[in-house]
Parts: sequence; C-alpha cells; structure tokens
Amino acid sequence: VDDHGYLVEAASARTGTVSIMLPFRSRGASIAALLRAAVAGRPLRLGQPNLSPEVLSIVEALQVAGWECRVSESVLTLAPHPTDLTETITWRVPGDKVEAGTLACAVAATGGDARICGVRGDDVALLVAALRSLGVPADTEDGMLTVQAQDARPADKPLRAIASLSPGGLDADFEPPLMAFALTRPGAHLFADTINPGRHGNLLPQLARLGAEIHEVSPTECRFTGPQQLTGAGVEATDIRTGSALLIAGLTARGVTTLGGLEQLRRGHADLPTKLHALGADICEVTP
Repeated sequence: VDDHGYLVEAASARTGTVSIMLPFRSRGASIAALLRAAVAGRPLRLGQPNLSPEVLSIVEALQVAGWECRVSESVLTLAPHPTDLTETITWRVPGDKVEAGTLACAVAATGGDARICGVRGDDVALLVAALRSLGVPADTEDGMLTVQAQDARPADKPLRAIASLSPGGLDADFEPPLMAFALTRPGAHLFADTINPGRHGNLLPQLARLGAEIHEVSPTECRFTGPQQLTGAGVEATDIRTGSALLIAGLTARGVTTLGGLEQLRRGHADLPTKLHALGADICEVTP
C-alpha cells in the first residue's frame, strides 16, 4: 500500500494467504484486492475493508462462483473453493445506486413523482431516509425506488448529510445531489465530506454562481439555510458528482442554466440528461 492508501500489488508467491491491512476503508482498494485474489486463486485476508454495496456485490458474485467469504467490520476473508466448479454461474449485476439517487433527488427537487426501477432497497436506505427527513415521501420495494414529491410536507428537521466510510455510513456520492435538493427545503442544513476533500471546493463556487448562499465552515464542511431561490447562470461540471448536483440545481433555478463539462457526466452516467428529459425536464444539448 502506498502513502495514499491505494493497493499497489499483492505478494508474488503463488501459495499462502495474502494479508492486507487498508489504512482507510477504500472502496476501490477493497474491490481491487478481491478481484486480484480471485484472478490469482489465492486466499485473502483484508483488514479494515470497505463494506459498501459495491464491495458486497462483488463478494456475493464470488460466493455464487463457489468462493468462501466471511465479512465483518474488521476483516474480510476470501478462500477459493477446494474443487473447480464446472457449471455455468449466473449473477445479476445490481443497478447503479448513485444514478438512482441522483434521479430521485432531481425528482424531489422539482416536486415530481417517479418510480426508479432496478435498485436494491438496502443500497439507497440512507438516501431514502434523507428524503423523508426533508419531507418528501420515498420508499423502496421489489427493486423499485419511489419518490412522491407532489405530496411533500414540511421537513421533519434540518438535514445532516455527513459522508462516511464506516459500515452503514452515508455514501459520499449521495452528498452533492442531496445538497442541491436541500437548497429547496426549509431548515439550517449541514453537509460534510472528508472523504473527497476537493469536492466542496469544486461544487460550492459553482452553486454560488447560481445565487446559493452557503457558509463554508471548513474546506470539507458547510452550512446553509433553505429554501433558496436560485437564478440561472453558466456553470461548469469539474467532476461527475459536481455535474449531477449542478444539473439538479439548474432544474430548480429561475431562468436558463448552461452547464459545461458534459464529458464528466457522460463518464459517470448513462446519458443522465436524456433520462431527466424523459421525466419532463426542459433540457437540450447545445453546441458551443
């Protein structure tokens, strides 16, 4: 593991268990370790694993393929099946929970109703709880996320959206779209993301161009009071999550918002503007 905490390589020997202690609960490093062990056919002992739905879905796929896996908050162990499996293995890839959450926040921010199919309820449980605390009825059932913002009521309490790598913590990728939505709801809201320290530095100045008044408590924490009426302006997507949050904010802003950096949205979403257009958003792509 290098100074930044990323997995660089596993032991080169072809026997014995590979033991790795992650310096922090990195989702990417956890998945890389699992896949590298599977390709090498090696047992793995991974300390301080990330237990996000993405990691657990890889664990599920390996278990279907015959690997033995035990998971706890402190350690994840993986061992190959003692005999080769010859039958065909079928495993369904879960839907993209981050895109489902982004669409849900867009629907909630614009006061609409929608059903988003293909998402597992446990994967978006904290997002659903956040929508409910802000007064928007939301639920999951049978692989479907339902948002009924037309029936929105006063918020139960201000939202505290604090990203965390701890098991069961709020996924940092939910924070930007939730921030864009929370700007439309009453209350003094708190948002924090120490996992991606540069994200607020990218997002908050762009939201300010739309007229948002947000107080930076620190480079990774901010507070603001809603609801706020935004005004259309030219903004730039500097990364995937900033782009999706600005897209939601632009839908709520008075007037025309022009969003640049569409290559960032395309890098992380399967044509998000078209999906929002199908939900009724007035969006069109223009050539500079």
